Amino acid sequence: MELAMGAMGPLFPKLLQLLEDKYVEQRGLKREVESLFREMEMVHATLEKVSRVPPERLSEPDKLWARQIREMSYDMEDAVDAFTLRVARREPDTDTSLLKRISRKVTSTVKKIKERHHISDKIRDIKNLSKELADLRIRYTFNADAPPVNTGLDPRVINLYKNAGRELVGIEKARDELLKMLTHSEGHNNESLKIISIVGSGGLGKTTIAKVVHDQLKEQSFDCCAFVSVGRNPNITNTLGEMLKKLQDKKCTNDMASWNPGQICEELREFLQGKRYNIVVDDVWETETLDAIKCALPDNNCGSKVIITTRNYEVSTKGTDVYKLQPLSRDKSRELFCKRTSSKNNGDDKLIDKIMDKCDGVPLAIIAIASLLADRPLEDWQAVYDSLIVGRGDNTRTILLYSYYDLPPYLKPCLLYLSMFPEDCFILKSTLIWRWIAEGFVRPQKDESSSLLEVGERYFDELLNRSMIQPEEYTRGGVIDGCRVHDIVLDLICGLSSEENFVTILDEKQFVESSETITTRKEVGLLHGSERKVRRLSIQRSNGQRIPEDTIGMPEVVRSLQARDCLIEVPRLSSFQACRVLSVIESSVGELKHLGKLLQLRYLEITGRDCSELPKEIGNLKSLQTLKLYNTRELPLAICELTQLMCLDATSTSIGKVAIDRMWNLVRLEELRLSVTEVDDFVVELGKLTRLRVLEIWFHDMNETSHKALIQSLNKLKEIRELTLYAFRNFVAGTAWESWEPPRQLWSLYTNLGCLSPKLIGPWRFQRLRYLSITVMEAGDMGNLALLPQLLSLRLRTHDNQAFTFGAEGFENLRICEVTGAMMKFQQGVMPRLESLRFQVSIGRDTIPDLEEINLATLVELKEVMVQVNCCDCFHGELEEAEAVVRRAVEDHPNRPTLQTRRSPENLMLPDDTMKPDRVVRVRLNARDWRDFTIYVEETDIYRYMRMLSVVEDIEASLRRKAAFHPKRPKLVMNRMNDDKMLLDDDVNDNFDPDACLES
Repeated sequence: MELAMGAMGPLFPKLLQLLEDKYVEQRGLKREVESLFREMEMVHATLEKVSRVPPERLSEPDKLWARQIREMSYDMEDAVDAFTLRVARREPDTDTSLLKRISRKVTSTVKKIKERHHISDKIRDIKNLSKELADLRIRYTFNADAPPVNTGLDPRVINLYKNAGRELVGIEKARDELLKMLTHSEGHNNESLKIISIVGSGGLGKTTIAKVVHDQLKEQSFDCCAFVSVGRNPNITNTLGEMLKKLQDKKCTNDMASWNPGQICEELREFLQGKRYNIVVDDVWETETLDAIKCALPDNNCGSKVIITTRNYEVSTKGTDVYKLQPLSRDKSRELFCKRTSSKNNGDDKLIDKIMDKCDGVPLAIIAIASLLADRPLEDWQAVYDSLIVGRGDNTRTILLYSYYDLPPYLKPCLLYLSMFPEDCFILKSTLIWRWIAEGFVRPQKDESSSLLEVGERYFDELLNRSMIQPEEYTRGGVIDGCRVHDIVLDLICGLSSEENFVTILDEKQFVESSETITTRKEVGLLHGSERKVRRLSIQRSNGQRIPEDTIGMPEVVRSLQARDCLIEVPRLSSFQACRVLSVIESSVGELKHLGKLLQLRYLEITGRDCSELPKEIGNLKSLQTLKLYNTRELPLAICELTQLMCLDATSTSIGKVAIDRMWNLVRLEELRLSVTEVDDFVVELGKLTRLRVLEIWFHDMNETSHKALIQSLNKLKEIRELTLYAFRNFVAGTAWESWEPPRQLWSLYTNLGCLSPKLIGPWRFQRLRYLSITVMEAGDMGNLALLPQLLSLRLRTHDNQAFTFGAEGFENLRICEVTGAMMKFQQGVMPRLESLRFQVSIGRDTIPDLEEINLATLVELKEVMVQVNCCDCFHGELEEAEAVVRRAVEDHPNRPTLQTRRSPENLMLPDDTMKPDRVVRVRLNARDWRDFTIYVEETDIYRYMRMLSVVEDIEASLRRKAAFHPKRPKLVMNRMNDDKMLLDDDVNDNFDPDACLES
């Protein structure tokens, strides 16, 4: 019943702030506000006791009383905020005309009188209702015994970054049986399309086992792969569109927003024709949905594999074979439980057995109860078990409910807020935290030692630790960028949110029904009786629908409005006067010109086609804390008037020169993500934003002069934790980084600017660095990087083609290593905890690399290898040989890590049918410019300008090899030109100047 607290938390500091306002004191409101504050203190004390009691232990009068108190607190907070905005924030009088000043003053006074009467009336209404409810409390005494206050868990940071594969228990049998079903089939053609259905109840791990099998199948030779989720309320157009994008490796250039399912189905069939594909369709509920998806999957006798996961046995029979997933055995259940609690079987065996009986072998239930008990002493486990409700309900749901009740009070609304998001939605961590802040869920610490953003991050980590949400990586390998909510947990919190009128959801299926249930009588005043005010409204996938003006019922009390993937008509935006959060994602909700009237707005997110230009009235949103924009051409100048702004996320939006000159107004910014064209002006002004903690800038251009000015500004930003700096057009040399003084708190650094030397990155300057991605001039000494004590993820890029050599020790905590542009060599003992290795193999002009030199066997904890094969200008035979070399090297590793290979760019491969057997390919090499070359095998002559003999010989060897691999074996004739101008390798020394030679 934490939700009974309503807006009590944010209301107290606002009342205190109101007491300090001179206008309130002068107009006689102070006594009324003080009386209300004392009344709310008493109510709050009682509510805290009620909030710690599970709902089933409360009587119906207690529940009704708590709900009325919640609605009362919401209305009071809305009134206080409106009063503060319209009266307390008085604008200065800038008119020079005496008559205008008098007229303005009279108008302002009249408005203030009206607002004073309004707030005074609202206070009296609140006090009267509070007294009425107090009388009810006397008649219906609250007798339930509340459990002791839970102080919460300290974040277990080490668990946040574990590879999920290491936590899997008891999947070996299911994995092997599924692989056998997919790869061997009695009485069937192994080349025909094979569809295997995994069926089982919720929480058994169907998605997990499907992902494991899917990843292992990737080691085989598939042309394309995809993993898509459907969910209970599917949108076939979105599902098929997502599948097409993933199969095309996110290179889909078609705009599918206006396509119907038939068009996307036809596009999918055309793309998959003649290809061997590996697809997982997760969480299918209805046979009609699966039938529609199967129409897009051609059986082209290429050995394609499809895995379906479902809870519906009828759906599972639509495939080639059915695999019924079983619960974990008793031994495996104990193993998973002990692994998550770190109890090492030292607990009470009988008690653990009873807990396992309650879990029924369901991994989700085991993980939930284990996370609940992990930080409790063993002597408390019995009390927790005794509190689990036995009986008619689903045991998994019972355990999750107990885990929810065990959450500290401040986490419960944060978790229930996740019901605003659709099923299987990736929820960005920063987005979620800023929305929590806007709603008032994140409470500042009394000593103000941490910012609201840092407190919100701790809330997020606690929910992860308690297994209420699932961590997800997005773009940065090894970094938890967001989360997903398991569908069983989502069902739970959606039910709780609906019961408490916390969130109202409208989607395509329940639109009409839900609209009717939330229709209320529109009248001014507080909530009484059975009236139901919509406080938070999430509209999902409701294309072409219209919400009448009176359907929402008092839109002026809606605090959060989210429209996601829909085209819908809502009441005029200006009617949502109490709105704190407005999120419009790939949707249309009407004209944006009324945005400037939402004076209480704290969070604004707009993505899609309708946000190419923001109205200048956005400068009126003086309370705005977070602004997230995508597809907006340029930030308006009015942005600089938002002095309360703490987060500005507009990486696809540029900022104009005039706005840059006034950027110093945004001194409260803690998170800034921008695309910058006016580089020189921006890098100077950046140094004035000294509160920045997260900085991500994409420069359209960067030179050494701008880079030096940027470093000077960075040296003024002492609070930076995450730093991402990229340039689309970049320079490769420079010494500006040498003067950088990195902040002590820096834990994430991603940049391609100016080739930051590893020699400058040592433990004496980067004690807390956990994630590092840099571009280096050459593959040199890695000694300093190896000493970084907390480094978890390392990404290196180079323009050099030499090998990175990682010495015999160091990188003690590294989990992920990625190298682009060069090969690697590992010496014995280095990276003892490395789990994921990612690198690139280029075969366009080089010989296939000798992977034995990498020495993979030294990486004793290796579990995953991801290889991008650069197949530009190569034939299919070359590509297959390179992939076979990689596969053999990985198979020889004692851990048998999973292998994922990705071909890029496939569209630049040389087609096998471009030449006839008798075609003569003539290549001319002109010895002028030794610096750059690209090799093509075409019908016409190729002119490339070389200078050094060794380079010319390398190209000739590559061309011979290319011709040898071509299936038609064309005859290759090569002629050298300007041999007399060619340099021998001995002629080139350290002082060699190629430009001077070219001029001569």
